[in-house]
Formats: sequence, C-alpha cells, structure tokens
Amino acid sequence: MKSNVGGIRLKLSTAMDSQPAVRLPQIVPEAGHVSARVLAKAIAESTVKRLLEGEMLDPASASDDLLRYGISLDQGLHLGHGILRFLFPDEGRLAMVLVWLNSHSNLHIWEIANRIPPPEAFYKAHPGILEACKVCGAVILDASTPSTMTTGSINPLDGEFLARWIQTELEYDQTETRPRFFFHVLIPPSLWPGIIRTHFGLDHVV
Repeated sequence: MKSNVGGIRLKLSTAMDSQPAVRLPQIVPEAGHVSARVLAKAIAESTVKRLLEGEMLDPASASDDLLRYGISLDQGLHLGHGILRFLFPDEGRLAMVLVWLNSHSNLHIWEIANRIPPPEAFYKAHPGILEACKVCGAVILDASTPSTMTTGSINPLDGEFLARWIQTELEYDQTETRPRFFFHVLIPPSLWPGIIRTHFGLDHVV
C-alpha cells in the first residue's frame, strides 16, 4: 500500500530553551519504523518537555524521572500506564496536569470509552500495534472503517505520535487500501484501570 504518511522520524531536543539547566536524553532512532518502546520514550520526552515549559514539573528531577521511566519500560514495567501516570501517581495532581495539557489541545473527552468493546479482530491482525498501545498507554477505540481510526489515552500528546507510527505499521498490511484519518480522544483517568484490563488484560498495578 502506498501511503502519504512517511516512516516516523523522532528527534527531540536535548535541552529546553526555557529550562537551560535541564538535560533530557536524546532519542534519535535510525530512519524508518521504530520500536514500540522507542515510540513510548519519545512520547514521554515530548510530554516532559511540554510540562517543563508550563512549569508543571520540577526541572531538578525531570531528567532523572525520564531516565527511570525509560529503564522501567525496558524492564517491561508500567505497561498500560504511560508517562503521566508514572510522573503523577496522585490522582488530584494528575487531574490538574491533564486539564492544563488539554487546554492546549482541546481534545474531546470520551466519558463512555469504557463501554466500547476492544477491537479484538484488529488487535489480533496487528500484534505490533497492540504492543505499541500497551507500551505507550493508549488504546484503539475504533478501527471498523477502512478510512478512519480512533485512538484514546489520558495523554493529549499521544495522538500525533500514534497516528504517524500506526500509519507506518499499516503500510505493510495488504488489506489497507488508503491512508487513514486519525482521531485521538481523551479518556478520564478514573476509567483507565478498567480499560487497560479489558483491552490488555492488565491490572492497574506496576
């Protein structure tokens, strides 16, 4: 399938203009399709960068937190959680951060996401996408039409990364006849434990 969406290239800044003392790890994969864990780390780095810009995260600990998160992913920990759950285990603090992040994205919040059954046939046909969702802390909410796909998570910044990565993954699927148009929606954190249990068979524990 010929797609107008190229392979994902992720190169994120090693320093923040607004936070010159903070040094973040640089994620520069080779050209082409990157692994699910590299994708998750890139999302994490972009999220930390945005939080630092908004003074929502302590710059003294940001680089260490990001490093610990990357190590935990390599060890198979925090699957289904995503960077925001890792950084903000306190529900009240997490809710405040999510409101701030979404004030810049204005994504629709799906209060009924837990009532939507997982796309089991799609996950079965695309185990790589299933793994990426699990590692990044996101889910596929709808893949029933050949021209659109809806993803969801508690992180507003997941959508753009996932859209590029998934479209590249689908280039290898002969049943895909055209590039899809992607939608990303937010899922309330209170629904997330039940959703990752339904989609991935994971309990809300590390």
